[in-house]
Amino acid sequence: MLVTKSRLQGSSVVITLPSDDGRKPPENQEYIVVYSDNGTITLVPKIEDPFEGGEEAEYYEKNEWGDFSFEGREIL
Repeated sequence: MLVTKSRLQGSSVVITLPSDDGRKPPENQEYIVVYSDNGTITLVPKIEDPFEGGEEAEYYEKNEWGDFSFEGREIL
């Protein structure tokens, strides 16, 4: 089990991530930080928006259910 400790650096809390048999996160990677109510902190690697820079309606997908007639409890 890998263990680390948080420390105060200025007004931020810093947590260093130890390497695990040579595996470590890449340098200068940006992460989205998610704090959970149970104390868990999740780091999700931030990626570029794949839809950025596209033409308007370029990623439009036809509504396959448009001509479907609902009957019964589907529309609850």
